[in-house]
Amino acid sequence: MPRFHNSGESSPDKVFERDTWVNADDIPHLVSEKDGKFRSSALDTDEKFSQTLSTAGTVEYFCMIHPKMTGKIVVTP
Repeated sequence: MPRFHNSGESSPDKVFERDTWVNADDIPHLVSEKDGKFRSSALDTDEKFSQTLSTAGTVEYFCMIHPKMTGKIVVTP
């Protein structure tokens, strides 16, 4: 999944931009915001999940199936 990084790397973004996660793996993934503000259903290969981030700050997320897969999005005004 392009937005997942095992190192917890961050990705820049702007408020109200739509973010899309695409599962490019052969195994399912389930995207979840750390505090539960959003969560996808299980994504099979080539399936997508989109979320619009409406607040500035750092959004941390992970795969609920593979919790070591994490990432951050730094949302700016």
